[in-house]
This record gives sequence, structure tokens and C-alpha cells, in this order.
Amino acid sequence: MAALQACSLFGDREPDYMAGREGEPLKVPDDLDAPRQVSPILIRVEPMELPPPSQIDFMPPRAAVTAGGGEANAYIAWSSSGAYLAVKDSPESVMRRLRFAIPRSGMELLERDDESGHVFSYRHVRLPREKGFFGKLMFWREEFGPDYSGTYRVRLQEDDDETRVYLDARGGGQAPSNAAEHILGIFMERLG
Repeated sequence: MAALQACSLFGDREPDYMAGREGEPLKVPDDLDAPRQVSPILIRVEPMELPPPSQIDFMPPRAAVTAGGGEANAYIAWSSSGAYLAVKDSPESVMRRLRFAIPRSGMELLERDDESGHVFSYRHVRLPREKGFFGKLMFWREEFGPDYSGTYRVRLQEDDDETRVYLDARGGGQAPSNAAEHILGIFMERLG
């Protein structure tokens, strides 16, 4: 109570700048130029659009070692085409290694195609989250993490002495970035 009363003591006082006065005009020596009167620069920023709801992920990102140097044989990197797995090997060898890594990672190889890329099905096992006190109050929230299940195609691109492995949706186009990072992280553990 005393703190509230103390705050009211300063409430009627005017700020110091209200008592300020304009000073004398600047006196410029004859050998110097007068300062230019510059109008303030207005910087306009367009409002950012929110990503689509499927791209909003409230879970922390999957931690994957992406160090591309040293002894790493495979690492995750990003380009304008999205996340990719860089493997220090020839495209033919990477495609062959992926053919074996897909079933060994618990995925189902649907189409074996060494030319245009293997098509596989991935079933993401989602574990229920631990709910705290506030989590139990928000009963409408989803109990499980994101679902990356789906059918995907691997696409290879040669890059000097490395091969880039991209993940595409079966119907064409890029796979969602979160799903690509998750599944390529699994491949990185197998191929690295």
C-alpha cells in the first residue's frame, strides 16, 4: 500500500523536457559549411505473412549433427531447394546405399528405381507428450508431436565430389521442411 502511495507523489510533476526552451541558432565559422537540413528517413516494412498451419511446429527442432567438416561422411545442409543430405560419395553408390538404408531404417521400399529415385513409405511413431499442470488445462491441444508419415521419393543431385540427397513428396514437389529434416537425419545416421 505504501508503494502505491509513493508512486502517486510523482504523478502530478511535469517531465523535465516540458520546461525546455529552444536554444540559440548554431553559429558556424566562415571556413565551414552550414549543416544540411535533412528530413528523417522513413523505412517501411511490409507485414510478414504467417506460414501455413502445416509448417508451424511448436515442438523444439530435432537435434541432428550437421557438421560437414572433419571425418563426417554425410551431413545435413540447406539450399534454396530446401534441406538436403550431402554424402561424400558418387550418386550411383549413394543410390545403392539408400536402397539398403531404407528398409533397415524401418521404412518400406515401394519402388526401386536407381535412375529417378526410390519411392518409400515412412510411418512416424509419435509418442504422447508428458503433460504438466497447464498442459492438462489445455485439453484441446494435440497430445502427440508432429506426424511425418507419408510416401516420399529421394532425388539425387551431383555436387562436385559429393552427392546431394533431396526428399520429395511422391506426387511431386518438395516434402515439408520439417519432414525432410527428420527423415534425412535418419538417413544421415545410416550413411554417415
